[in-house]
Amino acid sequence: MSTSAEKSAGWRDRNWYVSLSGFWLEYKKHRIGLLGIVLLVLYVGMAIGAPWIATHDPSPTARVAPNYMAPQWVSVFDPEGVITAEWMPDTALEDPDSWMIDPAAPVFYKNGSNQDEFDYLYHESTGDNDFNHVNLTWIHSNESMSWRTPPDPDDDLPASNDFIYFTQQFEWPYEAIPSDVNMTIDFAITQTGDFARLEGGLMFKVYVWLIDYSGNWRNVYRSYPLYSDSYRARQIDLSYLDIVEGWRGMAENATGWQEDLEDILTIAVGLVPTAVFHNYLGSTPEFEYTGSVTVSVKSISLVAFGSYFGLLGTTDKGGDAFSQLIFGSRISLTIGILATAISTAIGVIVGLTAGYLGGKTDEILMRLVDFLLVIPGLPLMMIMASFLGPTTDNIIIVIAILGWTGTSRLIRSQVMAEKNKAYVESARAIGASDTYIVMRHILPNVTPILFANITLGVVGAILSESGLAFLGLTDPGQPSWGRMLADAQGTGGFTHGAWWVVVFPGLMITILSLAFTFVGHTLDQVLNPRLRQR
Repeated sequence: MSTSAEKSAGWRDRNWYVSLSGFWLEYKKHRIGLLGIVLLVLYVGMAIGAPWIATHDPSPTARVAPNYMAPQWVSVFDPEGVITAEWMPDTALEDPDSWMIDPAAPVFYKNGSNQDEFDYLYHESTGDNDFNHVNLTWIHSNESMSWRTPPDPDDDLPASNDFIYFTQQFEWPYEAIPSDVNMTIDFAITQTGDFARLEGGLMFKVYVWLIDYSGNWRNVYRSYPLYSDSYRARQIDLSYLDIVEGWRGMAENATGWQEDLEDILTIAVGLVPTAVFHNYLGSTPEFEYTGSVTVSVKSISLVAFGSYFGLLGTTDKGGDAFSQLIFGSRISLTIGILATAISTAIGVIVGLTAGYLGGKTDEILMRLVDFLLVIPGLPLMMIMASFLGPTTDNIIIVIAILGWTGTSRLIRSQVMAEKNKAYVESARAIGASDTYIVMRHILPNVTPILFANITLGVVGAILSESGLAFLGLTDPGQPSWGRMLADAQGTGGFTHGAWWVVVFPGLMITILSLAFTFVGHTLDQVLNPRLRQR
């Protein structure tokens, strides 16, 4: 029986292993080739890991922040600059301690005097739902309520002084107010009894307040029916006055606001009765009115926008430039590799056929190649892309159809040199078929020079895709580096000072092209005997 050492020595003696070992020993002598491989590995890793690396939706139409916001790291040159971020410390409401519940009281009230009107404020995680939520439950009883006189539904505070609520706080570290603020509250409402029957939910509302440093309550959201027991996200876009009133006292600006009286801002969410409910109580005996309302809040988020956002800023449509840049590597590599593979296969077939058969076949095929070479490539690609449609598959086909001519000429010249050599004549003499001679003898001898041509072909395909994307002929819903450059150019990125939407996509295209060029140049030196002898 053979030992493991003998087995290892056996496969190491095989031709393919010896050839690969010799190739690698020669290749690693070229530092520029090693650099190209390292860069390609980084790009491939970025493309594969894009879903985990990207921080936001990479779609070019997905708006995550205002247009043309500078990268976050640029803020080191602007100490007073506000960085766009999510500021709510517990958006998923996973930590009960973040709700600011007073342990001395079972429930929050605002100037409330009739505690029997309300149920307990509590937190739970139930059954099939893998999330936590806060429940605000109001059960009407026979006790009278403390109504404001007269009730004013347009005021920042509700008509009743009795309502249940919970709060969250966050710290604001800047000396300036944000330029814009968006809040999102995700809640569901369950009604029973007369609440579910009368007036379609007009007898209560869900309020969201900003509570500033002095304790003033400013209403920024109030709900309206119809209500649902399914969770739905409500978007709240704060007005300029909301931001000024809420952030006053936490920030100092040129107008002389007070300096850092309090760096904490409070968000309150409450379930409150309305003036409509007050009118019902005035016309109906209270003991005849029964029912309950439960508001289940699943999440609260607050995004404050400033002058800076993310790792690479935002695009002309407010998209995350970093996420688009990461996912753009997928488009460039996919189109570059697939288009080159298809065009190489076509070029090899045409070159082998023309070079080996010669005669009229060679004349017809080469005249077709000459015709395609005479026509300007970019205009022809523009016409074909417009005709076929701006999809990734069509772009690959367009680039492949017009990219095989150089490969066919190269392969034809090599085949014409090889087919008259002695080893081919010997194969013919022993009765080998033309197909056998081409596939087993000629093709392996012309393959080395093909590898270098393939790597350089990928560069051409990537640049072609970028050019078509820049001209708006690729899928507008797919992020690509060329699309980013086109969007920046079409909306005046440099005019707005948004250099990051031009510089970084350009660098990605340049570095990837250089990586393939480095590898192709090194392959040419290693596999081309004449260059190796030099």
